[in-house]
Amino acid sequence: MKIKKHIFRITSFLICLVLISCADRLSFPKIEKGIFSKEKIRKNTDKKIKVITGDTLKSIASKYNVSIRELIKYNKLNSPYILKPGKTIKIPFSKNYIIKKGDTLFKIAECSLVSIEDLRKRNKSLKEKKLIIGKKIKLPYYANPESCNINFKKKIIKNKKISKTKKIFQWPAKGNVIATFGIKKSGRRNDGINISAPKGTPVRVAKSGKVIYRGNELPAWGNLVLVKHDQGWTTAYAHLEKFYVKLGAKLRVGDIIGSVGKSGNVDDHQLHFQVRKNSKPLDPLKYLIK
Repeated sequence: MKIKKHIFRITSFLICLVLISCADRLSFPKIEKGIFSKEKIRKNTDKKIKVITGDTLKSIASKYNVSIRELIKYNKLNSPYILKPGKTIKIPFSKNYIIKKGDTLFKIAECSLVSIEDLRKRNKSLKEKKLIIGKKIKLPYYANPESCNINFKKKIIKNKKISKTKKIFQWPAKGNVIATFGIKKSGRRNDGINISAPKGTPVRVAKSGKVIYRGNELPAWGNLVLVKHDQGWTTAYAHLEKFYVKLGAKLRVGDIIGSVGKSGNVDDHQLHFQVRKNSKPLDPLKYLIK
């Protein structure tokens, strides 16, 4: 009996030695927090399709519920935008936005820096006049929905602190005001003012700040520059002919950011200028230094 116990102990000891010597060669899966969810769920991924005979940007855009402009921008296509059979084209991913109380299609498009047509293309079954609170809608890949997700109660509290007589902005361009702030007789609302000026007139930043947007994704506004200032202020400069600043540029008051043009939905040369506090549009004439 003692001999059997002794043999068992020796055998167990030898097995342990074998396992220890092989430990360096054994590999075990490393489990980290979220590693499997990252592999299974990939956000912001596009879809690749192969172009076949007869395909056009219009037909592909219609089939996959995207705008032609979105396809051109995402695939960096050049005019005349002819698709060759056998080539690959990418369908851009969409971003999501949850409808909140008080939202309208125009409001969502404006704050996320896209056009209403972009929203219609992405959401064909959406009923514009009956938006459902809490429903998720799709936005183009270049949209900025984060700027829409601001607590309105906090905005109201902050806006009460604004001094009505505080003049803190310089005039962005020399010219005549041809459209003022507010709702017009036609029912349309102007969230800024329009200044008529000759083509090429310098447009200057009204207050020191940083360029947070430079582009023309909003067709009605044409070439547009947005500048973020301190204390929640933002200014917008639309219908520009040319850009003279880059995205992220830090500006001092009076720096030239562009020139007056008639890009976008206007017939005459002019500058559309907006002043916002915590995303809320305010009458620029109340804050411009005379």
